[in-house]
Amino acid sequence: DINATLSPDGLSLYFVSNRPGTFGNNDIWVSRRSSVDSPWETPANLGPVINSASDDGGASLSYDGHLLFFNSNRPGGQGTADIYVSRRTDPNDDFGWGPPVNLGPNVNTAAGERGPEYVAGAGEGGSEGGPATLYFNRGNIAMQGADLYAAPVTRNGEPLGPAELLAELSAPNANDAG
Repeated sequence: DINATLSPDGLSLYFVSNRPGTFGNNDIWVSRRSSVDSPWETPANLGPVINSASDDGGASLSYDGHLLFFNSNRPGGQGTADIYVSRRTDPNDDFGWGPPVNLGPNVNTAAGERGPEYVAGAGEGGSEGGPATLYFNRGNIAMQGADLYAAPVTRNGEPLGPAELLAELSAPNANDAG
């Protein structure tokens, strides 16, 4: 059980696990609670819309709970692992996620991308209309070659341009991952 992330309302905890009931090696699971003072319920697998027969993980939710970013090495991607986004209409329905969409070549490469983290910026006067950024790591973790990257994205999770290396945060011959 790794990579826990809390929903914006604090009532859902998403995490990665290879516990019995997975569709692949690692799946994304969720546990709910009725209030922030209540105990967590038994975790449930997000199901085959999100999880595949491959490794799925690194869940990150948008500030409004409508977007789920995650990494997967499922077939049909750009490389070793890619970042996907899934959308839902109801931010309180943990099983209402739509089909995942690969973020494409502006984010994903043959090198492998993992650990997405969506951050929405504030607009003028602190409003919620500012740009958003997707932070992630790219590279071969086993070879001490992962570095940190950032890509501008819309509030709906669409890439606006190519990802750029965060050179000031990435050290040579080290894994820089979050």
